Amino acid sequence: MNDSKDALVIVEQRGQARLLTLNRPHVRNALSKALSDALIDELHSADRDIGTRVILLAGAGGAFCSGVDLRDLAEHGFDGGDSGGENCITHLAAVKTPVIGLVSGPAVTGGFELALACDFLLAAPDARFADTHSRVGIVPGGGMTARLSEAVGVRRARQMSSTGSYLDAATALAWGLVNEIVPASELHERGWAIAESIMVADARTLAAVWSLYDAISAEGTTAGVDRESVINRGWSIAANEVATRAKSVVEHGHRESGDY
Repeated sequence: MNDSKDALVIVEQRGQARLLTLNRPHVRNALSKALSDALIDELHSADRDIGTRVILLAGAGGAFCSGVDLRDLAEHGFDGGDSGGENCITHLAAVKTPVIGLVSGPAVTGGFELALACDFLLAAPDARFADTHSRVGIVPGGGMTARLSEAVGVRRARQMSSTGSYLDAATALAWGLVNEIVPASELHERGWAIAESIMVADARTLAAVWSLYDAISAEGTTAGVDRESVINRGWSIAANEVATRAKSVVEHGHRESGDY
């Protein structure tokens, strides 16, 4: 377990609940390869630990996750064939332990997919959600099209993916994307409190009930996730194309979030 403030994923344990915090605040917790790998390791560590019954996932510095690091993409381009499906989003979705996402600030594109892979979400009033894959020029590969449709309905999902528009916390609550809006200063404590409530349940019974909910979700999303993954693995985009688009994507995010 790593509680170092310099770690890419900060780990805090309270009783049988474990908080994992993405820790690249200077880039709004953008997903580098190193951060993704660190999160995968910590997710599996928590999932294997019989003393951990609930996982909380958050981001440091007032942001959840701004998606894949655009600087990396602009330097190297994108080739879906290189990923082999080995990303933190896929691993998060496969975790058996209940996962509560605590979203403040942006959850964008890959960060949005990360949030969608949680079992449910609590949001601060400044939370913002967006899918900008189409603006970057990359087909999603973390289950966006399947899980977003499940969460908000296919018509709203189409709108978000085609426009790249940002969804504010109040609209996300109205659309059923998040369960609660909690003041930013209370977001983590509310997460810990819900985790404590979950842990009151009989562990064996809850595991069975959770597996039933997982099965319902899987019936609706597995085929969609698989189809998306196939297209993503065959997708590529040159580095210069990403670099050309990255600036406009960032500017769009600033405008939508009111950061100017």
